[in-house]
Amino acid sequence: MNTSNLSITGFTLLIFFFFGSILSSFSQERIDPPKKASKIKSADQFVDNTFNLYHKIFVYDSLSQKGVEIPPELEDELVARAQHDVDSLWQVLPDVFDDLSSGRGNLMRKGKATLNLNKAKKALRYCLTTMKIYFVGTEEEED
Repeated sequence: MNTSNLSITGFTLLIFFFFGSILSSFSQERIDPPKKASKIKSADQFVDNTFNLYHKIFVYDSLSQKGVEIPPELEDELVARAQHDVDSLWQVLPDVFDDLSSGRGNLMRKGKATLNLNKAKKALRYCLTTMKIYFVGTEEEED
């Protein structure tokens, strides 16, 4: 290869990476569930329920952003399952507070549970924001 071919190849790669980085900045970042459980049953259940809800909302949001027409029956099913997931979160939440605030228990497990709950908090924030946009609307739409 001569130097002109190398410079053209280098320039092409530079443009490819530039546009790839721009496109990736517009794409959604998926929040991964924690890799390891904390072994505190209530906290792990809360995190699992949160990520079940998050997965449903993320898939719905991804399909909507791609312009896929979602049938009303599937939307109704999504809302029903999301309501079930939210109810399960409310049921386990008091136990999470009791387990983490009690003086008994392994400090390392409580630390891992706190880290996992922080990740779940990010997923819940995404779910609430997304649900608000799709089902309540925004101020701009109302005006």
